[in-house]
This record gives sequence, structure tokens and C-alpha cells, in this order.
Amino acid sequence: MNRRLVYTVKRPDDKKPTGLALNCHLWHGAFRYFDMEHGHEIPGKVTEDGEDVFTFTSEGCAPGAWQFEKLTIERFRRETYKIVECGNYIAQTIRSTADLHEWYRKRYGEAAGLCFPRVNNE
Repeated sequence: MNRRLVYTVKRPDDKKPTGLALNCHLWHGAFRYFDMEHGHEIPGKVTEDGEDVFTFTSEGCAPGAWQFEKLTIERFRRETYKIVECGNYIAQTIRSTADLHEWYRKRYGEAAGLCFPRVNNE
């Protein structure tokens, strides 16, 4: 899990990802993330952890295993653009996965709590 990456979110009853998550991290036994609208704090634990993919098992909202996968420009252009605000514009403008993550950090970073030196230097 990397706080600076953007992940797709697939909850236990979802067939495919239904949203995005930024600033994913654990805080005092709860999982925190920002979904481009507001922050969430859900009790549970990370049961699988990797840089590109991780699984969070919720003990609160939507109990069960949530799947998080690093958003790539290829996946964004193929399917994710359909479920996000300005998706077509982003898909046509952004050229790489690194640029896509940077675009989301610039647009939502302050609201997501990513404007602190300890996060920016991780």
C-alpha cells in the first residue's frame, strides 16, 4: 500500500471496481482513504499488502474483503474513465500512469490530506 498512489476499489458485493481511493493507510487500527469526495475511516485490517494490490478486510462498512488495485493508464482508458468525473477528458489528456497519479494528487491531494511533508517525502 502506498499513500501516494491511486487505487481502484472493489467492495465485497461488487463485480468490478466502483470507485477510486487516494491516501490509503492504516491509522490506530482503522483503514483510512479518500474517495475524491470525502475521507473514510473503517475498522478492520489489511490482510494482503503489496505495492500495486492489497486487500482490506472491513469489520465495519460493507464487511468483508475489499480489493484495491493500482490504477494504470491502460486500465483507466479501458474501463475506469466511465465511473469518474471528467473521465473522457483525463483519458485523452494524460499519457502515463505516473502522470495520472500526479494529476489526482494535484487535484485532490489537499482534500485527501497529502499536503504534509511526511506524506510527500515517503
